[in-house]
Amino acid sequence: MSLLGSTQSDKSQLVYKIDGKEIAYPRLSKDGQRILYQSNQKGNWQLFIMDTTNGSQTPLLTDSYNNNFPDWSYDNQRVAFVSDRDGNEEIYVMRTNGEDLKRITNNAERDIHPYFSPDGQYLLFNSTRANGSFDIFRYTLATGELKQLSATSTDETCARYSPDMKHIVYLQNGPTSDDVMIADSLNTTQQNISGTPTIRDGWPMFSYDGKWIFYSSMESGSFCIYKIKLDGSGKTQLTQAKTDEEDARVSLSRDGKNLIYNKRYDDTIEIRILKLS
Repeated sequence: MSLLGSTQSDKSQLVYKIDGKEIAYPRLSKDGQRILYQSNQKGNWQLFIMDTTNGSQTPLLTDSYNNNFPDWSYDNQRVAFVSDRDGNEEIYVMRTNGEDLKRITNNAERDIHPYFSPDGQYLLFNSTRANGSFDIFRYTLATGELKQLSATSTDETCARYSPDMKHIVYLQNGPTSDDVMIADSLNTTQQNISGTPTIRDGWPMFSYDGKWIFYSSMESGSFCIYKIKLDGSGKTQLTQAKTDEEDARVSLSRDGKNLIYNKRYDDTIEIRILKLS
């Protein structure tokens, strides 16, 4: 196990790793002092919270089921995640102290990638329930209302709101490329901002000022972290992954100064931090 260790050529720093284990989908807290993540260190996928000031690990959900794809609400009071505890992948919400576990979805098809809206009213998630491919759905937490926001034969995944909730960003998966798409909040008009038909991109999110999209791309041959403006301009490569590595699943601090992400190599996924200013 390592905490806050070595650096690499892009000036990122190791936050946490366990050799031979996967520490994935890191999510920074509002104050930047905690990281929510999933890990297979105990065999199946479980949820943990790490204190970045001292490296202590707090188990959040460690039972006999797979619990993964975590996201926490804007105020860090709740966690959304996927669990197979009822026989297939369904979405759940609970408080960060582990109480008030609530099942959100109930469908025989796959439900994955839940993300809270900034105002705490909605969850965006992806499901194969409509036509066998992943589509975007919006769940209203107060009422349980479900609205389908995409209906195509391709996969749309990783949908997230902009800070002002006027737009969503998501990944559209094709046979030869995965593209970062920007759309209005109901996905009635779309724009491909990564735009290369033979390159795979992944895991997009808005910056907290709403001016940038941070995402991963194989433009340089391996998945590396990039940022790009909403109109597709200003593309900047931020990390340098080797040919046998993958930099992915970015999470930003609220002040825009720190970026955490996963680096995958061999059978290990670690968390790294890159200071942006």
